[in-house]
Amino acid sequence: METVKVETASGAPVSFIRDGRTWHVGAVPVRWFERVPWWETTTRAPKDGMLRIDVAVWQVQARIGHNPRSPLVTFELVLGQDRASWSVRSMESVAA
Repeated sequence: METVKVETASGAPVSFIRDGRTWHVGAVPVRWFERVPWWETTTRAPKDGMLRIDVAVWQVQARIGHNPRSPLVTFELVLGQDRASWSVRSMESVAA
């Protein structure tokens, strides 16, 4: 997955930078949670006992810049287990 810089408002993505371009969310984002295969990446529980076993996934429809004629593209943005890093998992074009 590709790492991206995401700007949020009240926890929801409002814009992100991908390949040097700024994408602005043009519709209400949808959030869900997914379990991560922690047993494949973690050999032992952290000392503080806080092992995150799920990640937030946001489906957003975004366009490049603020041009309302720019087509919307659907992205899935995944908030990392550290609750600070973001990545893009997939994208597909949507008719404007």
